[in-house]
Amino acid sequence: MKKKMVAVLLLSSMVFAGCAKEEEAPAEVEPVVETTEDTKEEAKQEEEKEEEALFDYDALGVSPVEYGDEFEMGENLKAGLTNLIYPNYDDGKWDNSKLADDDSWKDSFISSYLQNSWFSFDYMNQVGENSDGIMSKEQVEYAQYSLTGTYIEFDDGVDLSQASSGFGIGEIDSYTVDKYDKEDDTVEITVKYSKYEEIAASEPGDPDHAFDVKVVLKKDPYSCFDGYNVVSLEKTETTKSLEADGKTHYVYGDILDYDLDKNYIQLEYPFGDDYTNGNAYFDHFLTIDCSDNPGLIDEAKALQESGVWQIKVGFKFDSSVKVPFETIKGISVEEADR
Repeated sequence: MKKKMVAVLLLSSMVFAGCAKEEEAPAEVEPVVETTEDTKEEAKQEEEKEEEALFDYDALGVSPVEYGDEFEMGENLKAGLTNLIYPNYDDGKWDNSKLADDDSWKDSFISSYLQNSWFSFDYMNQVGENSDGIMSKEQVEYAQYSLTGTYIEFDDGVDLSQASSGFGIGEIDSYTVDKYDKEDDTVEITVKYSKYEEIAASEPGDPDHAFDVKVVLKKDPYSCFDGYNVVSLEKTETTKSLEADGKTHYVYGDILDYDLDKNYIQLEYPFGDDYTNGNAYFDHFLTIDCSDNPGLIDEAKALQESGVWQIKVGFKFDSSVKVPFETIKGISVEEADR
């Protein structure tokens, strides 16, 4: 009997052991790395090393800039921003993350920044003086990276002497600093910007277009644009509007052409009277519709034959007249008095 009891007890022990709930293995816990000022500085140094690896700055003759306690826009950055803000962008926005997929950017950078007789910056001038006007492939890539902070590979160097001038010009009138910290790489500013469709139009008169531009910059001590890359732009147009007042006003311009059959006079370099004057309101040409007053063409022709080229044309500024002025219905013609 004792032997049987022992056997049962042993069997019972085995059953309970086999049915016992298996304990779950403890979950692995990722080690938590505390971010300190030292680790931030180490990460920043590693990032700078990666950027430095893109270019041999000693060979390029570039030294890092030092940042002050307050942001100041240098002339090189001002020139770069002036050029970059000028074009029209979808929704008024530009950012450097799209450049790698923009097939036109390389040609645009060369023509607008390196072969533009109306634009220059110190590094380009120094290279041109020391290399008979030839900028090497690496120098081109460095200059482009300095402006945008995005690396783009170019096929070859650039002959800086093959420059041409554009038709329009922009101006940074002023700027305000929205965010700047000496220890932070990101800088945010708002720029007041004027755009003139023609270079000659910048004096006198109002701009063709005016903008408030939100600009995000990134510190890059090796950038030849005063130590900054441009990260993004966001343009908001603030051009003043001109309201029709139903009164008679006058425009002035040089007689360029006239057509007796189509009843029009075409003026070049038009400008307005005290109320309508402003570059924003006129294009390079202005058509005077004489269909209601065909005799105006004969008057303009007679003035031209007498040696008068600039005339004064009256028109009624009502709601049918679109601004900027492209075509107006003339009601009088005489020699310009201003």
